[in-house]
Amino acid sequence: MIKEFNHEEVQCIKTTVSVPMFRINVYLYFIDGLLIDTGPRRLKNSLIPVFKSLPVSQIILTHHHEDHIGMGSWIQSHINKPIYIHKAGIADCEQPSSIPLYRRILWGNSKPFNPEPIPQTIETKNYQFEVIHTPGHAHDHVVLFNRENGWLFSGDLFVIPHPKSSFSFESVPVLMDSIRKILTYDFSTLFCSHAGVIINGKEHLTEKLRYLENLHWKVKRLHLEGMHAKSIQKQLFPKLHSIHLLSGFENSPAHMINSIIDDI
Repeated sequence: MIKEFNHEEVQCIKTTVSVPMFRINVYLYFIDGLLIDTGPRRLKNSLIPVFKSLPVSQIILTHHHEDHIGMGSWIQSHINKPIYIHKAGIADCEQPSSIPLYRRILWGNSKPFNPEPIPQTIETKNYQFEVIHTPGHAHDHVVLFNRENGWLFSGDLFVIPHPKSSFSFESVPVLMDSIRKILTYDFSTLFCSHAGVIINGKEHLTEKLRYLENLHWKVKRLHLEGMHAKSIQKQLFPKLHSIHLLSGFENSPAHMINSIIDDI
């Protein structure tokens, strides 16, 4: 399912992926010839007509995860315009994806393609975007900042304000550092890859940082008191959620807690 709408000069492309127990939105953004992310390969039949209708001149990938790069191979073969990603993510795109079964079912398997290293600044005919490296969710994660309009295309930096679970490859302390860095920029509207368009985006991202800082403090205190990670998880995150079961616990509160303990 595809829904398209405009926010100011930005064309927003909303897609939805559903499986039993889980439903999630994925947003792509298009402005002045620039396509930000490609969406998952599972939605190729819906996305291909959209891509064919857009005057795409360049593509930016916020990071290498399959819900963001899944249509990269098709775009490279059929639209043949420059595709950029942070240099740390190039190898992830060039080789066949190796992801757990549930992610292949949810998003589809990405096919290899050959992106170029992203420059520090992206220029379109009418806009300029600063490219800012923001690891934590992924080692190659970047956001795009347009100073003139106060826009932040944030990839998966925000998603939700109070996360209670994370993937095994994520790091809460590194993510906190990335959010702190971004909060030094003067932005207002946040274009999130899963939450959509967020007005007063800086306030929402600040709220997420405060939540993570408080979580970091709680985990550190309990750990220094002698409590093990499993006991900390039971105390802070006692509820089991569908994403834990769906992912086989690749997504779990345990990863948030362990990444904090590793930082102590």
